[in-house]
Amino acid sequence: KMSTTLFGIIRSLALRTTSLVATRSLAKQKRGLGRKFALAVSAASAFAFTIHQKRIEIFAKENKQKDKHVIEEADKLYNMGGQYRELYDYLKKQKNVKNCSILWRLARAARDLALKGEDVTDNEKKELIYEAFNASKEALDVDESDFAAHKWYAITIGDVGDYEGTKVKISNAFLIRDHLERATELNPSDATTLHCLGMWCFAFADMPWWQHKMAAVIFGTPPSSTYKEAADYFMQAERVDPNFYSVNLLMLGKTYIKMNDHKRAMLFLDRVLHYPILNTEDENAKVEAEVLLKSLLG
Repeated sequence: KMSTTLFGIIRSLALRTTSLVATRSLAKQKRGLGRKFALAVSAASAFAFTIHQKRIEIFAKENKQKDKHVIEEADKLYNMGGQYRELYDYLKKQKNVKNCSILWRLARAARDLALKGEDVTDNEKKELIYEAFNASKEALDVDESDFAAHKWYAITIGDVGDYEGTKVKISNAFLIRDHLERATELNPSDATTLHCLGMWCFAFADMPWWQHKMAAVIFGTPPSSTYKEAADYFMQAERVDPNFYSVNLLMLGKTYIKMNDHKRAMLFLDRVLHYPILNTEDENAKVEAEVLLKSLLG
């Protein structure tokens, strides 16, 4: 009996050991399968991610090529001169644009059509001015390091102020100047930005007393400038890009009149008279220059 019982115990232990070994072996196999499955899933995920990245790269490359083409075509229209509505319509039809260079070109095109285009109603002009402002703001949101985005944002803030009253226009004065100065930091050789800074200085040098009082209420220490500062910016613009803009020549004439330097004033006003007329701005500049010259000559 004793031997039988002992044999039974040994047999039971053997069975348990076999079962334990089998269980451990099965667990090991499962772990092995789990690792293989995990590796397979990881490999599949990596492959899928690679494919996804490739698609993103291809899409980005296609978008970049498309944007480049849009910019090239827009610049062709712009350089032709006078194609205000055609340029605006071309840029307007570009959908879901997230390219800073296209957006600020749209802002410029909308503004040019508003101010220089033919057969533009007052309501359309206002809509275009606000559209230009929104496009320039979006351009700046896309890329704050683009000088042109800062420039056109500053310009269109001023344009919008014309519709929102003197108080708003004065309130935006420092913001406009800050963005123009940032634009010149990013690109010191842009004549348009320098001209705009000259206009900013002239506006505050020439501000009526009641606007000065309003500015003092708004700011405490209101924006201020001098005719000399304005002339310096206009001259910098002329040095960077001679004869680039009839209005810059006109403003030099007007500024030197304010500074009682009539000889220089007449020199620049005469240049306006001989400036090629390409748009209504050039026409208006010529008319104003003629009036000013007559007043100087007596």
